[in-house]
Amino acid sequence: MPFQTQLSLSLELAKVFPIREALQTGVEQFVSLVRALKRNGSDFLVEKDLCDIFGRGRIEPSLEKHFRDVVKTGSSQPLHADSSISLDAGPGATVQRALTDHSYMSSVIQLSFLIWMHEESTLASALMEIMLWRHRSKVPGASPDPDYHGILKTLQACSSQTVQYRWDDLVCLVEERFQKSTRMFRAQGSPLRYLSSNLLLGAMDYFYMAQSLPEDRFIVVENQTGLIPIVIWAHYILGLTVHVRDSPDGNIAFGPFGTPQVIIQWSDGFIVDTVGPLSTYTTWQSSPTIQLFDAQMHPVLKTEPNDDASAEIEGQECHRLRGYGTTFLRRLFNSRILIADDDPIYVDTANLSVAIAIALARVMRRAPATIYEHRQREDDDDLSQHLYINSEPWRLFDSSNLLLWGIKLDKRKISGYLENLSGKRVDDSIPISTRIRQYLENISESSANDTSQIKGNFLEELKALASCIISFAQVVDIGSCADLPLRIADGSMMYCPGVPSWDGLSPIDVEADIWFNLIMRMMRKVATGEGSILDSRGIFLTCHQGWSLFHSAVGDQDPGEIACDLLCIKQGVPTNTQTLERKYRVVDGVNFDKVEGWTPRVFKRESSYLPRCVTIVRERKEHYSSGIDEFRLSIRFDIEELDFHNGKEDRTILSEQPPPQRYSVYASYSYFHKALWGVVKTMPCPHRGFGDRELLPLDLDAVTVSALAWANGDGDAVSIRICICLVKGNARARWLVVNGTRPGANLGTIQRRVMLRSEDCCADCAVKAASRMKGNWLVIL
Repeated sequence: MPFQTQLSLSLELAKVFPIREALQTGVEQFVSLVRALKRNGSDFLVEKDLCDIFGRGRIEPSLEKHFRDVVKTGSSQPLHADSSISLDAGPGATVQRALTDHSYMSSVIQLSFLIWMHEESTLASALMEIMLWRHRSKVPGASPDPDYHGILKTLQACSSQTVQYRWDDLVCLVEERFQKSTRMFRAQGSPLRYLSSNLLLGAMDYFYMAQSLPEDRFIVVENQTGLIPIVIWAHYILGLTVHVRDSPDGNIAFGPFGTPQVIIQWSDGFIVDTVGPLSTYTTWQSSPTIQLFDAQMHPVLKTEPNDDASAEIEGQECHRLRGYGTTFLRRLFNSRILIADDDPIYVDTANLSVAIAIALARVMRRAPATIYEHRQREDDDDLSQHLYINSEPWRLFDSSNLLLWGIKLDKRKISGYLENLSGKRVDDSIPISTRIRQYLENISESSANDTSQIKGNFLEELKALASCIISFAQVVDIGSCADLPLRIADGSMMYCPGVPSWDGLSPIDVEADIWFNLIMRMMRKVATGEGSILDSRGIFLTCHQGWSLFHSAVGDQDPGEIACDLLCIKQGVPTNTQTLERKYRVVDGVNFDKVEGWTPRVFKRESSYLPRCVTIVRERKEHYSSGIDEFRLSIRFDIEELDFHNGKEDRTILSEQPPPQRYSVYASYSYFHKALWGVVKTMPCPHRGFGDRELLPLDLDAVTVSALAWANGDGDAVSIRICICLVKGNARARWLVVNGTRPGANLGTIQRRVMLRSEDCCADCAVKAASRMKGNWLVIL
């Protein structure tokens, strides 16, 4: 911007806004606030700098009152029983401060809205560039050194503490006024839904000038870019009157008719459509100029588009989990022609999508690291039968009903589709309803693609929705997650690997983090390569917009009682209950990789053994340390290991045995989850409890062992087919042995398969079950 414009902006702001004088507070009170904000993940100076900009706005009274009522109430729940990490929802230090200061409340409300509509990292980058520009332009009170990471952390804190406010309801109110432009608003990546950097730069000063000088200042935006955020920000939040002129729905007024304070000029040449096989691909005009005029129509200030692509802001269209699939289908059908929201075609398509989800879920099986490289071999068939996930039908229907909220599912029709899908590839040969077929034929007539190709593309989208249904069917108590915010994106983001190419017959092998990674991608933007980085660091909890996603294996549980395919999603940010520090990730800390020498050793090679525990965990303690962006968890296990003379088990001379060995090992949740993913659990037997106090026969190809870690080799049990690990009756020791079967950091996969005895199976039946199967086995009693 030229110097004269910079000077004009400085003078305009000086007329309206006096420079805020520093607050006079006691040193202790000030330091306490700074520390609280730091623990909160925010930054005192950044919050002040942002408040100096956004705190100038007067919030529309009814919205401010509603916002306060919604965000003032908080809640807290432990991550699991006895955990020092809690999930804290609601107001933290940032919002608590705003509840007592109108300027900070004004800033929090506007930032909460902007972060709902825009991707946080690009918004933070744009705000930093704008703040630097304001300082160079000598704007009174502008910050000389804005910090990107500080801005990003402040935005995250603001978002996580105010996510319960329903900005999405206001988005719907704006969309409903433009019925003839539905397709433009619902198009993937529509610029009507987010601000360009120059619009943000202009709006964050011009809006407050128009609000302070309502008779002498008004704003003009030359096309409909950013229409939704401009209307909500200017009208619903700041109370300005906004007029949209010459839209397909006519002149639309937000506020009373008369002299508007913000004018958005609709442009007919704004979009260029390219017809594709199923949808219409849209390109958009460049960002508009935003201008400030005085009452005599003389231009006062102008902000033109920025050619610097690195400063552009990405839109982030969010939708709550309830009805997410319904919106997905409406976007799909309205991409080319308008279909009413109550059209029966949505019911037909929803039923077909659920049927595809059930068909896919029936053939999904866990792909454990212990046999992953051998899973194509025929001799693994006996094992693979025990690894099918078999999602319960009620979980799939609970997930479907929530995602497809507003569409009444018909189980009879779903069953009919399932019969048609049995043993068939989900492609253009699958029978579909008359309504869907007619719709696809209409699309075909208006494009260069034949109906079979369009039908194939259509079914690919439904497979993406089916993958989404399966993923959320793995969430415990899915009904409590109805308000979870998710990103709306194309179907490729929702695919489970193996689903697009499924032939209708073969099993689909899924990795341990499949559901976690898919839902994480829907919750927030995952940068290229970030998934592999997080996986290598052992992430088992991620939090975004105040909601935490984590594996259900957390807590002091017996591994036999853990369903490794289930996830938990709960509202709240991970908070250290001792320090009150908040982080947005929890990762593994110290693990077996740090422990040397713990290899298996044979305990007994004779003809009988006594099922019991010889590796006794006396104490278990979780320790959370703080990293830059995450908590790091290490679980310490204090162990006593019995050491009988030469492995003999003469119980008449136990008093003569040497004292047990005592040592500690460390573990965590992410690696345990990956190890448990490949474990085979025993089936119930009729002799539950049999052999608890009796010697059991030991076959020639079986030995009892004492071992916690197997990833570095089988030790002196390398030539033994059946290794029986003596940890019976000690849930923590069983947990450690499962954790110890995970792949080593540098040694690839282990070759010994793992069978975990369930409480409804006796020790003898567990060993016999492994003996009947091919390969070498570790049986965990």
